[in-house]
Amino acid sequence: MSEQINIVKRMYEKRGFLIMVFLNLLAQLGITYYVMNKTNNPDIKTFPLFMAQILIILVFVFVPMPRIMKFALFAFFSYIFGLMLSVYKRKYNSAVIDTAVQGAMSVFGVMLAAGVALTAGGINLGYKFGSILFWSLLLLIIFRLVFVLGLGMSQAHKILSFIGILLFAVYVVYDTNKILQRNYYGDFFSASMDYYLDILNLFSNILSSNNN
Repeated sequence: MSEQINIVKRMYEKRGFLIMVFLNLLAQLGITYYVMNKTNNPDIKTFPLFMAQILIILVFVFVPMPRIMKFALFAFFSYIFGLMLSVYKRKYNSAVIDTAVQGAMSVFGVMLAAGVALTAGGINLGYKFGSILFWSLLLLIIFRLVFVLGLGMSQAHKILSFIGILLFAVYVVYDTNKILQRNYYGDFFSASMDYYLDILNLFSNILSSNNN
């Protein structure tokens, strides 16, 4: 019981850090949503944008930089993500996209609450659980390459999209557990990046699950 009280106390002490995490998260999601809605370029190429995102993540993680530079780099990453997501407008109408946005935020909210409850209950999901999620994500990517790109099976595409929704919902719980227990030494950008990727992947999978 005393351990649970100590965990709740640490969570309360991190309130300032958590406020910054969510303020930055809202700002970055706002950039992505705005760019996605305002971009109308049917010839946009997503692969170079994807490679640029990989490079930005590597720089973001491994290169020390002041906060203002991290925010700027994160904002650029969010801008690129908005460009990539704009291609969905070729396939889906605005109502379907807005429903996917609401669905992603709803799943995020529920799983965020679940993560807080688990952490308050003294549960630490730990490195092994994170490894299981990582390998599950890797398998999901491989199956998508085989069944979707290779065979073009729409039913397989839907099934894998539903699996992706479940996987990233669990990722929200795991990331919440990690954020509340790990010492980020004030680096709220890294914490909000985890949530940002969870939400955008939830959105993409929810939208893909509506594919006919």
